This record gives sequence, C-alpha cells and structure tokens, in this order.
Amino acid sequence: MSIELWASILAGAIVLATPLVIAGLGEGFVERAGRLNLGIEGMMILGAFVAVFVASFAGLVAGLAAAMLTGLALAALMNLVVYRLGANEIVVGLAITMLGLGLSTYLYQLWIPAGQTNVSVPTAPKLDLGILTDIPLIGPALFGQSPLVYGALVLAIAAWAIFRFTRFGLQVRAVGADPTSAALRGVRPRQIGAQTLLIGGALAGLAGSVITLGSIGAFSPDITAGRGYIVLAIVIMGRMTPVGIAIGALLFGFLQSFSLLAQSTAIQLPSELYQTFPYAITLIVLVLTSRAALRRHLGRHLRRDPGRASGRTLPA
Repeated sequence: MSIELWASILAGAIVLATPLVIAGLGEGFVERAGRLNLGIEGMMILGAFVAVFVASFAGLVAGLAAAMLTGLALAALMNLVVYRLGANEIVVGLAITMLGLGLSTYLYQLWIPAGQTNVSVPTAPKLDLGILTDIPLIGPALFGQSPLVYGALVLAIAAWAIFRFTRFGLQVRAVGADPTSAALRGVRPRQIGAQTLLIGGALAGLAGSVITLGSIGAFSPDITAGRGYIVLAIVIMGRMTPVGIAIGALLFGFLQSFSLLAQSTAIQLPSELYQTFPYAITLIVLVLTSRAALRRHLGRHLRRDPGRASGRTLPA
C-alpha cells in the first residue's frame, strides 16, 4: 500500500477514535465510581440526532450543546429510576439504549418523512496548519483534523488531571473502591455516583454529536453502529484510566479505518470479513489483556447492584 493510503488510514483512525474517546472518558468516570451505564448507545444515537436537528437551524455549537443536554437528560432519568426508585441498573441501562434507538428513529421519521431527501448540515471545519499538515504520513492525521478531535485530546488530559490531582477525583476513586469506607470518611457515595453518571451521559451525547457533526453532516437511524458497546469494551480494556481508554479507542479506530480503506487495495476479500475485522481483533485484545480485570469488573457490578433485586442500598 502507498504512503498516501497509510496517511489516509491514520487520519481516518483518529476521526473514528474521537467519539469513542469522548464517550469512554465519560464511562470511565461512571465505572471508577463503581457504577455501570449500559445506556451509552442510546445516549449517543439520540445525541447524534438532536445535534443534527438543532444544528440545521441554530448552528454547529448549538447542536453540540443540545446533544450534551440530551445525554445529560437520559443520564438523569437513569439515575432517578435506578438509584431513587431502586430498579436494576443493568435492565434500566438496556432500556435507555432501546429508548434512545427507538426515539431517535421515530423523531427522524417525523422530521424527514419517507421519500424526502435527508437533511445535511455543515460539519466542523478541518484546520490547516500549513507546513505541519504537509508532513508526509503523519501530517494530515495530527495537524489536519477538526477542532472536535483536539477537543477530545483536551478532555482526556483534563480527565487524567481530575483523577490525579483533584478532591473530586479522589472521592470518585474512593467510592468505587469501597463506598462504605468512603461514607465513613464524609464522602457521599450517592451524590458522587449521580455526578459521574451525569458526566458520562453528557459526554455520551457529545460523542454522538461528534459522529454526525464531526465528519458526516447527516443522521441515519444506524449511525452509531454499536459504538456504545465498543466503548464499554474499551473502558474495560483501558482499566478505566483516561490514558488506557484513549489507547484502546485509537486501536479500534485504526482497525476500523484500515478495514474500510483496505477494501480499495489489491487484497480481494469479502466485504463482510473486512467489516468484522476490527471487532474481532478488539475482542481478542480484550481477552488477552484484561481477563482478570474483566472478572473483577463484572463481578463487582453484579455484587454492587443497588436495586431492590439485590436487597441492598448504597450509603447516602
């Protein structure tokens, strides 16, 4: 393959990884606090729709903000049902996903009736840093992206700093490790859990808007294509750390970009094989690198279900 093709693969990898990084950072907060959000997919796709709808008449920034508020609202609903009404967080998370998928499709069909042309909106402009963008292979990937890509990098650095240097980050880690001990030290596990869930929801909605407003400029009912579940795998693989999440997202983004662009090469393989390639490799890497972490991770959430079905509640 030519150097131009490899440059396109690298640039595409970063674009594809950006929404995964953003949603993964949000889920990292949720899971470091000992919770689990299986509603990411629904938050992302509803955020993706709302972003396009609002951006069509109010502009890019308004679309991004509306998507964040959409994810925030779904997270608030999940927090109410699970941690106030006592429902099972796994069941409610899946219900939030189905709600987001169904509602986004319904609203889209109301907005764009069958047979009408889909609405396109302007996407975030790409930066051109002159000589830096012209560097062979890495120039377009590192210096020719939209501000949304660099915003994801800023978010990753901010998340790392929050966990490492702030009181809130320490409280999140303490609640995730042992909520009872944290409560004895004056930390309020329910409050911290609610705050992290709201952060995760807002970032999931933003991630959905990055898919539509970052590069595509339109919405379709299958636009997230299961990325919410990939985010969950990336968070486990990255051990819930911002650096690990970013690396996992870049790995999946590279594999997906490679599978898309490799179809144009002389290597003739069925398109279905190319489509499954990034998911299969991600699963293999997850199994090889995170078997013990996955057991601890799932076991902890099953033990810590705060709903009535488990017969226990978290400390206030």
